[in-house]
Amino acid sequence: MRAVTDCSPAWAHVFDLGRQGARYLGVSAVALGLDLSVYALALKASLAAAAAGALGYSGGLVVHYVLSAFWVFPDPVGRRHSKATLAKFVATGLLGLALTSGLIGTLTGAGLCGAYAAKIVAIAVSTVTVFAVRRAYVFAAPREAKSAGA
Repeated sequence: MRAVTDCSPAWAHVFDLGRQGARYLGVSAVALGLDLSVYALALKASLAAAAAGALGYSGGLVVHYVLSAFWVFPDPVGRRHSKATLAKFVATGLLGLALTSGLIGTLTGAGLCGAYAAKIVAIAVSTVTVFAVRRAYVFAAPREAKSAGA
């Protein structure tokens, strides 16, 4: 039986995507856990729900960025560790927030499902979408400049 590393480049790409996807899901779970913990603590401290939500989301976003940058999409040469990468990461986080809010509002408003079922659908859609954008745009390997003679 051949080793995974001996397979064709196409299959190697699929295995790499699977590895990154699994790591991304793990990081998302950790960030969501922090988000919900901060949210609950902030509510217990009598912070307004909207402010508690923003605080929790922000904490989760920071943890997600650090773990994504160093574990999910490692960059050994350090080309992507920059303010621009962080800004793109935050923008994709806001995309996820908009998707989540929009889906929950649409699904519950149309009476298609309850709040918790809508949240589960929104988490699934948002996670897959944001992972794809972050993989292709935020943490993509920098393109090498083509030489003038090429």
